[in-house]
Parts: sequence; structure tokens; C-alpha cells
Amino acid sequence: MKKLIAFLLILSLMCPVYGSLAEETEKTEVLPSRWETGAEHQLVRKDYPFYLASLDFLWPGEFPLYFADGVDDLPFMDLKDFMAFMNYLWVNMDADYQITAEVNPDTGIVMFTRENGSTTVFNFENSRIVWPEYYGFLNFSKELDYLGVLGSVYKTDKEGRPYLLTSVSARERKGEPVMLDLKEYGIPMLAQDGLYLVPAQTLSAFFLNNRGLGLFFNGKNLILAHVDSMNETVARNTALMSVFAELTESGVYSDSGADTEQNQAAVMVQVMQMVEKKLAEPSLLNTYLAGEKGGRSLPLRDFAVRELAMELDHLYGLRETHDIDSFMMFFLETGMYEALMGEDTVKADQAIRDMVSLWLDDGHSTYYGDSFLLEKPTAAISRGYSNAAFLNLQEKLTALRKQYPAMTEGSGTGYYEVGNTAYVTMDTFQYTGADYYGDPEAHVSAIDTCGQIIHAHRQITRENSPVENVVLDLSCNTGGAAAAAVYLLCWFLGDAKLSVKDSFSGAETTTVFRADVNLDREFDEQDTLAGRGLNLYCLISPVSFSCGNLVPWAFKMDGNVKLLGSKSRGGSCVVLPLTTAWGTSFSVSGPLRISFMINGAYYDVDPGVEPDYVIRTYDHLYDREALTNYINSLY
Repeated sequence: MKKLIAFLLILSLMCPVYGSLAEETEKTEVLPSRWETGAEHQLVRKDYPFYLASLDFLWPGEFPLYFADGVDDLPFMDLKDFMAFMNYLWVNMDADYQITAEVNPDTGIVMFTRENGSTTVFNFENSRIVWPEYYGFLNFSKELDYLGVLGSVYKTDKEGRPYLLTSVSARERKGEPVMLDLKEYGIPMLAQDGLYLVPAQTLSAFFLNNRGLGLFFNGKNLILAHVDSMNETVARNTALMSVFAELTESGVYSDSGADTEQNQAAVMVQVMQMVEKKLAEPSLLNTYLAGEKGGRSLPLRDFAVRELAMELDHLYGLRETHDIDSFMMFFLETGMYEALMGEDTVKADQAIRDMVSLWLDDGHSTYYGDSFLLEKPTAAISRGYSNAAFLNLQEKLTALRKQYPAMTEGSGTGYYEVGNTAYVTMDTFQYTGADYYGDPEAHVSAIDTCGQIIHAHRQITRENSPVENVVLDLSCNTGGAAAAAVYLLCWFLGDAKLSVKDSFSGAETTTVFRADVNLDREFDEQDTLAGRGLNLYCLISPVSFSCGNLVPWAFKMDGNVKLLGSKSRGGSCVVLPLTTAWGTSFSVSGPLRISFMINGAYYDVDPGVEPDYVIRTYDHLYDREALTNYINSLY
């Protein structure tokens, strides 16, 4: 009832808005009733090059899109074409994924059925999409965990041998069927002339975004891309890393510190020149940004706001925490609605930036990149209050650590020893999937978590090792890949549990993992620090976020690893990349929420975890000599 009242209030508030747009509606010949179910529409097919996450991987020929009633910036896909695209994409990525379609013209129902028996039902008469088992349809059968939190981490390598992680047990609750009522949001599904058309944006959001992918249309091309890569900051960082790798391999650059300042300055000039050259090279981002600049039609604006509200209502994992009953109402209450519906696309993109940075302000909600339509970028804004405090403390701790030589000495591998205590520092969790079995020492790096762990394990368990205490420093860990975090948990605990609850479908899963750390392709007690008589600790702070919060929560629940420092920041939701219908890219806290299980029930880890031993002065975390003495006094 509360949802119905809110929706009726929204409609009443929107009536004056549509009244004020009446003149523009007549000028642009847009009829507000064009999306009525059962109405006849003038449909036009146009074919476009379709890039599938790479300039070198294209759809054979050109891909058909459909446009209704002269609106040429709101593309629809026929479900038969969408099915063919999904099959082609995942088969080429070696995934167990195959869809067949059954069409019933009399009832207006199209049903997708996957090879695993899961279905999706498109009801064109009622404008609804129903998933009896949402994640059963979306995820791959090789996943280690039912909800797919670990991404593409498989139980075996390509030769069928165990690789790094395996699941030893699991309990799954598949959740309730979920339904999208597109008619409630005024979003069209068009069944006409033997075609079954759904907006490409809707298909992108509910079938692809959970994989980090999104569909981008710029009037010239259709592009499937990783959403977080469609921005110039990522492109520049990628180019920078590529250039450094090239110069390091050629011997021009070395991070050993042996270069003179003059030589380093000369190298940096060369680096920036090479970066700019790489940024100008053909890429998916440059192909996307090459679309014609300009505005958005009124039908696209109207659709885009409704679509955005529908996506966030269903997929934003912290909606209840933020007391948002309806995102359309939220847009109206915060003044964003006018900007999102207005003619100025710069202001519309700015509203998206404000929404994720200022209003949601949850650490996982992030602005990625502007729409291709913009001639100039959106203006930067101040961070939300929570993010501002977080970044200030992160900067303070990063500067503070540099004052202690031991921290600098261990920066290359993240591992070093002080007396009887081994310190392992991880500021992020990165899962590279490298071939550690071939040459594990080749992957020892502070940005390769599994490589770090394999190296540290060898040092700690070496013959005549003096190590009695192991301290994991997560005080500046802002999260990263869940697979790497689980690998770490297995190293410390032996059996590691990952519990996840889905706010979209109500699905719940707990999976118990083990890791192969000593690389003998066995998953046993030789791979863990547990049971070796070691004293295990973890340093945390308000910067410990996301997976940097998940790990200490797991330690807290296990009880065998003691936490030192101050309360972690939290961050329970898995990041979900999203786009707007006009091509802006961003992320939010998604519906998958990392949890812990007590007495069979799931509890959220978003509030953060309290330490077992409070250390209020941050200097005491990084003065390793003093910290080692303190730890030795605890037992």
C-alpha cells in the first residue's frame, strides 16, 4: 500500500511537469500515449556495427536495432536477436550458456529457456518480465558460488586440474520469482509485425550489468563494453601502466630507485608523450565518444528517467537503509528530476554524478564517465560527507606510513618481518588469474594478492622460521576482488565461509571454500596458517572497506584472528555497474550483500566491525617495532 500511495503521488506531481512540456511535445511531435500497450507503432529497422567488448570482436555483419515513431535515439532489440547475441557472446567466451526461445503469438508471451532449465518469461500483453529463478538464469554453471560473487573463478583450470580455490560445501536458497512490471513505470514492450521489442537499455540492465557489462549506443555503433572502462580516467591509467611496462621491459625505466632525478624527469616526459599517443589510438571508448554531440529527444528523456528509477528501485542494494521507497520520488525530493528531464545533457549527467557521489555516498556508488553527447565534461563536485571523511583519513594514513622505514622496505611484496612477527600489508585485493603453478615468484607483487599470499606462506612456513605472530595490515584496504579476499581467508582460517544475501530475489547462499596455497594441487592443512600454533592478528581502521571489511568480519566470527585498531568502515554490497539510456556510466551498491550467518540467519556487515583491541593512535599501527612488542605482550 505504501508503494502504491507513493506512486500515485508521483503521478500527481508529474502532471504539471507534463503540462509544462505540452508545447514542446507539440513542437517535437511526441505523443505521450505512444507507449500504450496494444497501440500500433511505425517501426524502422537500422543495422549497426556491433563491437563485443573489443574492436577485434564484432557481431558478424551488422546488428539490427529498431526505432518507433521517428524516435531515433531510443533503440529496441527484437528478442530473437538478443537471444542470438547472448548465445554468440558467451559461447565465444567458453561459458556454459545457451538460450532457446519459445514464442506464443496468441498470448504475447516469449519464453527464454537456458541449457540448465532456468527461464525468463516476457509477457507483452501485460508488459512484464518474470524470472522464476533470476540467478539460475543469469549465472554460469561453473560458478563456485550460486550468486556469482566470485566472478569467473572456476573449480579447475583449462586442463581440468584444481586451481587455487575450490568449494567443499554450500547451502543455497534460490529466492522467490521476481517480476519487472514495465507498465507500472511507463516503459514500453512492443509486439508488432512478428517482432518482440524490448528497449536495449532494459535488457542491458537486467541481463548484462551483473557481469560488469553494458550496451552503449551512440547513433553510429552499438558497443558492448565493461561499464567501468568507458571513461577517460581508466583509459589514461591503463595507458600509463602499459607504457611503464614497455619501458621497464626495454630497460629505460626501473623502479629500483637507482635512477638519478634527472633521468627520472626525462623518462616521465617520455612517458606522458607515449600516454597521449596511446590515448589517441583506436579503442572502444574513442569509438563511443565519436558519436555526434547534441541533445536528447523528449521521448528518450522521459523513458530514461523512468528506466533509471526502475533499475534503482530493484537493483540498489541499500535502498531501505537510505529510506528510499521510490527512486522517482527521490528524484523529485532532491531536485534531480528537473535536471534529468531537462534539455541540457550536461546538467543531466551532473545529476547522475550528484546522485552517486553526494546523495548515495556509500563508497561503492561511483561516477564513471559522461555520455558521448557532451561537448564538455560535467563539473567536478565535492564528495559526499562520508566519502570526504574517508578520503581524508586514507590520505592521512598513507602519508603516516611513509614515515616508517619498515613499511617502505616491504612495499614491493607487502611482506617483511620484525623479530618474531611477520607483517603482510594489503591495500587492495586483486585477482589476476596468473599461472602461479608455472613460476609463483614471478607474480610476487603488492598488486597481486594471490602472489603475495603464496610468497608470504613460503616465508612464514620455511624451515627454522622465527615467525610466531602473523599480522595482516588491512588498515588502508579499500576492497577489490572477492575471489582474492576469499583466498586470503582460506589461508588464515583453512575453511572460509562466504555468505551472501540478494535483496532483489531474496536468494541466500553460504559457500565453504578451501585454497591451494602451497601449489601442490591439494586442498589440505598444508595450505593454511590455522593449526600451526601461530598468533594471528589483523589491523583495521575506518578506511577498511568493502572486502577490506569482509575479511575482518570473517575473522571476528571465526574468533581465532584478533582485530587491532579501530572500527572498519563497512561496505557490504557487491559493486553493480549501470548506465543511463543516454550513455552515462556509473556504479551503485548492488543487490548482492555480503553477510555473516549466526544461528542460520543472515546479518549484514555494512555497519563495520569493532576491533578486539582498540588502538586509537594511528602511529602505533605503523611503528612496527613498538607494535611487535605490544603484540608479544598480549599472550
